[in-house]
Amino acid sequence: MKKINRLLRCNIFLFLIIFGTFSISDAETYSNVPPQIQAALFLKLFAFNNDINKAEHVSVHVIDAPDFAEEMKKAVGRAIGASQLTEVNESPDLPSSKPSVIYIGNPEKLDKVKTYSSENKVLTITGIPELVEKGVTLGIASFDGKPKILLNISASESEGVNWNPAIMKISTVFK
Repeated sequence: MKKINRLLRCNIFLFLIIFGTFSISDAETYSNVPPQIQAALFLKLFAFNNDINKAEHVSVHVIDAPDFAEEMKKAVGRAIGASQLTEVNESPDLPSSKPSVIYIGNPEKLDKVKTYSSENKVLTITGIPELVEKGVTLGIASFDGKPKILLNISASESEGVNWNPAIMKISTVFK
């Protein structure tokens, strides 16, 4: 347990060094990040979600993003804080059973996913930067060639996400 806590602190410190900017979103223009980078960063960011971090099993449902799903499937079995990624499913629609996380890869499905995630208290993530402003909780984007973490506070509250406050220091925050 001490080893996990030390590892988590090291990861937090690393994120603060690499991404150590806190800002309220302005008119920055973001671009997409390759799926393999998204997957790696999201896996680290899940540990900042206190509910996911103490769950035994973490499942991710991917909607309309086969490249991202493929990258996440490679990580099945990997530790996420005190938890473990145990399942990655993909489909063109909402999941049949409640996952820990939903990745949205199709802007046309946004309204359905937002309704589902609010009702079921499921964290939403995306690699499409403009969807974070429109109501997805967590996104990964690129700005000036560097990865940025995008966090929508209102969506986060709607989904009942219990964040470690350190995520605010490494994210660009939307309200």
